[in-house]
Amino acid sequence: MFAGLSVEAPISNVRGPERRGGRSSPEESSITTQQLQQLASLSSDSVWERGIVSNAEDLACKLETSLSAGLRTHGPELSDRAKQFGSNKLPERDQVSFLQLVGDAFKDFTIIVLLIAGAASIGLETSFGKPGDNGWIEGAAILAAVAVVVLVTAVNDFQKEKQFRELSALAEASEVTVIRDGRSTEISTYDLLVGDVLVVSTGDILPADGLLFQACDLRMDESHLTGEADDKEKDTEAHPAALSGSKVLQGSGRMLVTAVGLNSQQGMILGSLGGTNGAGLKQSTTLERKLEKLAAQIGQYGLGAAILALGAMSWQYTYDTILVPGRAWDWAFLSDYLKFIITAITIVVVAVPEGLPLAVTIALAFSVKRMLAENNLVRNLSAAETMGCATTICTDKTGTLTTNQMTVVRMWLAGSMHTDPVWLRWGPQSPLANTKQGTPVLDIDPGVAAVLFQGVAVNATASIRAKPDTGELVKIGNRTECAILEMAHGLGGDMSLLTQQDHVLKTFPFSSERKRMSTLVAIPKGDGKTNGASSRVRVYTKGAAEIILSCCTSQMASYGSVTQLSEEDRRQALQLFEGRGLRMLALAYGDTSLSVAEAEADCDCTKLEKDLTLIALVGIQDPLRKEVVGAVQQCQRAGITVRMLTGDNAGTAAAIARDCGILPASSSAHTQHSQTSAPGAQDEDMRARQHSQNGASTSYTVMEGQDFREQVLRADGSVDQEAFKRLWTPLRVLARCSPSDKLTIVQGLRKEPGEVVAMTGDGTNDAPALRNADVGFAMNSGTSIAKEASDILLLDDNFTSIVSAVKWGRNVYAGITKFLQFQLVVNLVAVVTACAGAVVLRESPLTAVQMLWVNLIMDSLASLSLATETPKDDILDLPPYSALQPLLTPTVLKGVVGQGVFQLGVMYFLVFHGAALFGVAPGSAAEGHSNVHYTLCFNAFVLMQLFNQVNARKIHDEPNVLDGVLDNGLFLGILGGEFLLQVLIVQFGGEVFSTQPLDAPQWGACLGIGALSLLIRRALCALPSPQQTHVT
Repeated sequence: MFAGLSVEAPISNVRGPERRGGRSSPEESSITTQQLQQLASLSSDSVWERGIVSNAEDLACKLETSLSAGLRTHGPELSDRAKQFGSNKLPERDQVSFLQLVGDAFKDFTIIVLLIAGAASIGLETSFGKPGDNGWIEGAAILAAVAVVVLVTAVNDFQKEKQFRELSALAEASEVTVIRDGRSTEISTYDLLVGDVLVVSTGDILPADGLLFQACDLRMDESHLTGEADDKEKDTEAHPAALSGSKVLQGSGRMLVTAVGLNSQQGMILGSLGGTNGAGLKQSTTLERKLEKLAAQIGQYGLGAAILALGAMSWQYTYDTILVPGRAWDWAFLSDYLKFIITAITIVVVAVPEGLPLAVTIALAFSVKRMLAENNLVRNLSAAETMGCATTICTDKTGTLTTNQMTVVRMWLAGSMHTDPVWLRWGPQSPLANTKQGTPVLDIDPGVAAVLFQGVAVNATASIRAKPDTGELVKIGNRTECAILEMAHGLGGDMSLLTQQDHVLKTFPFSSERKRMSTLVAIPKGDGKTNGASSRVRVYTKGAAEIILSCCTSQMASYGSVTQLSEEDRRQALQLFEGRGLRMLALAYGDTSLSVAEAEADCDCTKLEKDLTLIALVGIQDPLRKEVVGAVQQCQRAGITVRMLTGDNAGTAAAIARDCGILPASSSAHTQHSQTSAPGAQDEDMRARQHSQNGASTSYTVMEGQDFREQVLRADGSVDQEAFKRLWTPLRVLARCSPSDKLTIVQGLRKEPGEVVAMTGDGTNDAPALRNADVGFAMNSGTSIAKEASDILLLDDNFTSIVSAVKWGRNVYAGITKFLQFQLVVNLVAVVTACAGAVVLRESPLTAVQMLWVNLIMDSLASLSLATETPKDDILDLPPYSALQPLLTPTVLKGVVGQGVFQLGVMYFLVFHGAALFGVAPGSAAEGHSNVHYTLCFNAFVLMQLFNQVNARKIHDEPNVLDGVLDNGLFLGILGGEFLLQVLIVQFGGEVFSTQPLDAPQWGACLGIGALSLLIRRALCALPSPQQTHVT
C-alpha cells in the first residue's frame, strides 16, 4: 500500500466493458476518409449499422490505434497519419494582396475626383497651354501626390491586415487532452490526428469529429450544425457520433477521432465558405463609428468652404478676365477654371478628417499587439477600447488574484489534525525517496489509508505522474484535484491498482451548482481481485466542506473505526481551518445497497450522497500573487471598483479580499447570522467599516450567494432592480457565488447609468455572464466554451493583466484625443487660409499639391505617431472615460482654439505683410505660385504643424510637452522624417510643389515662428479650463 505512487486518474465513467483495440494486420487497416466521414455525420441512423465497422474496437483496429493507449508517438507514424487523413488546421481565407489594397484605396471618391482633375489638367495644359509653359506640371504633381496618398493608405491597411490575421490565428489556437503512448498528454488542436483518443470534458468545444467509446452523462449542443436548440444526449451505443464544433454542456468521456480539418463536418462547411477569418478583430468599433460621424460633420463644413472658394475664384476670374474686357470664350479659359475646381476639391480633402477612423484603427492595432505582449489576447477588437471606460471589474479569486499553485497545507484525517504538511517534503524533487524504503511519511492506519487513497484516485478527473528521469510531477487537469493527488503522492500511497477503470461504475461530475463530485465504485469481494462480482457499491464524494459535512452522519476515527458525527463535531472541524484564507474541501464515502447493474443504470446521485462517512478535511492554500495588491490599488486610484466573486466560503473570501486590498486591511467587521447558512458556514453578511479622510464612514459588504439571491430575486426569478440598487454599491465580495449570480450582477450593473462592467470567468456556466458583460475575460486555463464567450483571453490568468488592459484601453482614447487635437488645428487653419485667399486674392496661398502634402502629414503620418504612444502608469490616475462624454474635452478645445487663432494670425500677417517683412516680391503679383513669398507662407504653416504635433502629445495641460518624447522612437522618427521631407520639398520641389529655395535667415525665421507654438501652448496651460465631467 505504501509503495511508490503512480497516479493516472480514470475518465469519469465507462458504460459497458473496456474496449481495447490492438495493432491490426495490413489487410485489416483499410478504411477511407470518406467512410470515416460517413461514420460521424448528421445522419440519424445507427453508426454501427452502416456496415463500415461493427464497434469501437473494430474501428480502432482499422485505424491502427488503441482505445486504451492511443496513438504511438515513436517513428514516422504521426506524420504518415497526417499525410493519409489530413491535419486539423482549417485553411484561412485568401490573404488580401497589397495590390488589392491599392485598388481599394483608389476607390475613394475624393481620390477618383483628384485623378480625373489631375488628368484633365494635364490634357488641357497640353492642348491649350502656351508653348514652353510648364502648366502641365501641376496636374502631374497632383497625380503623383495622389499616388503617394494611396500608397501610404495601402501600406497601413496591409500592416493592419497582417497583424489581425496573426492575432486571429492565436485566438483560434487551443490545447486538448489526448491519450498517447498510454498517457494523458496536452497537445495543440492543430496537432490532433485521426486515431487519437480525445478526452472529452464539460466545457470543451470539440475540435474534430469522432465516435464516443466512453460516456458519462454526456450532453452536447450541436445547434451550430443542426440548427436545433435542444441539447443532444450522447452515449456509446445509440448516439456515439460527436461532431466538431459541438459544445460539451455536461458530462465526460473519451472519443476516437475519425475526421479532422476539412474532412470534419464543421471543416466541410467552413471550407465551402472559403475558410476561417478573424471577424471579431475586424469589425468597426463604437469609437470608430463615433469618429466617422464626426468626420462627416466636419466634412460638411469643409464642403461649404470649398463651394465658397470655388464660387469666389470663378466669379472674380470671370468678371476680370471675360466680362470686363468683353473677351469671347476661349477654351484655354477652361484650364484656369479647372485649377479653381482642383483647389476646391483639395480644400474638401484637407477639411474632411479622414484620418480620424484611421487613427482609431492604428491605435487599436498598436494596443492589441502590445496587450498580447502583456498576456491579453484580444478576441473582440471593440473590447480593447471598452476597457478604457471600465468602472467595475468583477474578478474570480482562484488563479486570478492567486497563483493557482495549490497545495494541501492542513488536513484533518480520521480524527487527527495535521498542521505540518510533511507530505510536501517528498514532492517533485524527490517524490519516491523515502517511501521506497518502506518508511511512511505519516503513521496512518492502513484501513484509513486504503479508503483515502481509493477515494482520491477514482473520484478525480485530473492526473499526475512522475517523470522517470527527474521525478518531477506532471500535473494535468483541475488544479484543486492535482493538489489532493499531490498530497496522496507525498503520503506514499500506491494507487496504481485502484485506478483500474473496471472498478468505476458511474461518475457524477462536479458542477458549480452542486459544488461536489461523486463516483460509484464496485468493491470486490474479500479476495481483493476484480472477478466481475462485487459485494457492494460504494460512493466516493468530495466537494465544498460545509456541503459535504451536511451530507455526513458519521466520521472515520483512528484505526479505521467509524463514529457518529454530531453538529458540534462539524462546527469544531470547520473552526480548525477558519481565518486562514484556505480553500476547504471534504472527502467522504458511503456504502450503498445498489447492485452493479443498478449503479450502471440511471440513478439519482442526491439519494446516494446521504448518510456519508467523513474521511478527511483538507485546507488548500493558493498564495496571493505578489503583484495583485499594487494592481488593486491602481484600480481603486483609477476610479474602478474591484469586486471578488468566488465559490469559496465567506471567511476564506474575506481573508483573501483583505490581503489583496479589495477590503480595507485595517477595518473592523461585525457579522450577522443568516438563517440559510449551511452547517459550519461562515456568516454570510459581514460589513467592513472604514473611515475616509473626511471622517465619513464607508461600509463594504461581504455576503454569500444564497443571501444575495434572496435579497435581489423575486419569486419568479426576475431581478428586483430597486433591491439591487440598494445592495450593489457597498458589495465587494460575493462568496459561494454561482454562475447565475455572476450573470445577475453583470446585468444589474449594466442597467446602472455609466457603469461599464468587466467580468472574469473560466467555467462553462460562466459563459452567459462573460457574454453579457461589456468586456468578458476568460482564463487561459478555462473551458473552451468560456473562451469562446469572452472578448479577451488572459494568457496568464493574472489580475494584473486586466489592469494592463485598462491602461491600454484608456490609451486608445488618449491617442485619439491627441490626434483630434492636432488635426482640427490643421483643418481650421488650412481651410480658412485657402478660402480667405480665394476670396481676397483670387487664389489660395497654398496650392493643391502643397495641401495634399499637408493632408498626408495630418492623416497618415500624424495618426501613426500620436496614436502609438505607450501609456504610463499615471493614466490610471484619471477617472474612466465615458462613452457619453464628448471627444473634445474643455482642455483640448481650449488648445484647438488657442493654437488655431495663433496660427491664423500668423498666416494673415505672412500672406498680407510677409513680403514687406522679408523684403521679397508679393506672391500675388508674381507669375505662378513658385515665388519666395508664398514659399515662406507654406513653410511657416507646415513647421507650425510639426511643432504643434509635439504639443499634441499632451492633452491634460501638462507643463512639459517634451516629457517622455525620447522614449518614443517612432514619434521621433516620423517627426524627423516629416521635417526632412519638408526641407527637400522647399529646396528642391520647384514647379512641382510651387516652391523656391529659402536661405538660412528665412529658414531660421520659419523655425522661430513654428517654435512659438510651444510657447503658445505653455501660455494656454496657464489659462483655466472647465473641469472635464466623467460619467462613472
